[in-house]
Amino acid sequence: MENQTSLPLSLEEALGGIKRLFGGSSDLNIVRAEASGIKCALLTLEGMVSTATLSQALFEPLMRFKASGAKPNDLLKFLSSRAFFSTEVCVVNLYEEAVERLCSGFAVVLIHGCGRGVAVSAQGYKTRSVEAPDTEPNIKGTREALNDNIRTSMSVLRRRIKSPRLRFELLRAGRLSNIELCLVYIAGKTPKKLIDETRQGLKKIDSDLILTSGNVIPYMPRGNGEFFSGVSTTERPDVLCAKVNEGRIAVLIDGVPFAVICPSLFIENFQAVDDYAETPYFATYQRLIRFAAFFISWLLPGLYVAAAVFHPEVLSRSLLLNLIASEEKTPYPLTAEMLIVTVMFEILREAGIRLPRAVGGAVSIVGGLVIGDAAVTSGIISAPLLIIIGMTATSAFVIPGLNPQLTLLRLLNILVGGTLGFFGIAVLSAAVLVSACATDCFSVPYTAPLTPFTPRAMRDAVLKNRAGGQRFGSVEDLAGAKNGQGG
Repeated sequence: MENQTSLPLSLEEALGGIKRLFGGSSDLNIVRAEASGIKCALLTLEGMVSTATLSQALFEPLMRFKASGAKPNDLLKFLSSRAFFSTEVCVVNLYEEAVERLCSGFAVVLIHGCGRGVAVSAQGYKTRSVEAPDTEPNIKGTREALNDNIRTSMSVLRRRIKSPRLRFELLRAGRLSNIELCLVYIAGKTPKKLIDETRQGLKKIDSDLILTSGNVIPYMPRGNGEFFSGVSTTERPDVLCAKVNEGRIAVLIDGVPFAVICPSLFIENFQAVDDYAETPYFATYQRLIRFAAFFISWLLPGLYVAAAVFHPEVLSRSLLLNLIASEEKTPYPLTAEMLIVTVMFEILREAGIRLPRAVGGAVSIVGGLVIGDAAVTSGIISAPLLIIIGMTATSAFVIPGLNPQLTLLRLLNILVGGTLGFFGIAVLSAAVLVSACATDCFSVPYTAPLTPFTPRAMRDAVLKNRAGGQRFGSVEDLAGAKNGQGG
């Protein structure tokens, strides 16, 4: 392939090869120049470089080069070693190297009669400033989130861990996008085997484009579970720092403001940054509330349907009479009625997310009130059922990290509860528990430290740890517990 061949000695041939690789793209800029009688050309991509940087770091050094009888290699040596004041200067020998540097915001200088070029870091493309996290808000924590620009995210993390043991390792993935990925870990804490497995997995990415974290997660060293995943994402730098301090590994993706973290634990979905800014007693109370919300969102609709259809004896007499009176006015069976309302809620929730932010919240709230009131008034659904769905929906918002799993489990519980009663819900719950316990990542059980039970790691699981520090211990401690070595 042409882009794997060396740059030719002729400047015109080299420029022709670059033009053919870009197919005449309009954003390829070529500026011809001459320094002490030696012809050269400056190549950039529109919008990827800073004009001010080009003027100071490129044009001025070129104009300073004055030497009688100079040869092309003399100009190359001058530009690559003494001329440019830039963070990164390198010599390119292949078409592939020149194209890669151009697409990364470098300026490339090609010299006639040399067969090589000089790439100078002159990035100047627009990036989003550091903003507050949108998906993981807090009250007393940091107001900074990870950024779309991978370099900015790296600096945000470096300011929080001022130690040379914090390591950043850059890789590239995507046949067309050639996006930068960055492994983040702390030397001496993250197991070398985990680093090697993650690196090898990322090198196996066989995609044209890397546009979201979902393109990277399948190549992480995840476990054998499908419903639950031992890999999570976060946009908070403080959460990321806390997890790598425990020996986890993270992956930053250029263009994506979310970091992928491995391994991840089920219990972490019930913890928040604000827990560590509160007293242990209040933080523990908040965590218990989140556990209660999890079980309400998961089990309440299914238990309600199962009790009303198969086990009315578990309901009080007054509640049962009210339920019978309400259901006599509705045209559908209770199970179908619950499924219809649940699906309608999911539609309203999706509409609130996808609509513009200015109207999305209003549409979901007003739509839910209007449709719910009209449905009860017209007798399509019963009032108790609407209350159940309202409690379930509110509880689901408390645990956003488990929303995909809770949504599916809620629907399955309604189906098995309406067909098999409490027995069906018990069987489904057992299957979910088995799936969660079978999920691991790098030999770290997804359900640790609950099962296998690890007393040392339980110090900050349900109850909030007074002393702070590491929450669950190191990755090796959790992996050792699975092998019967923890304690």
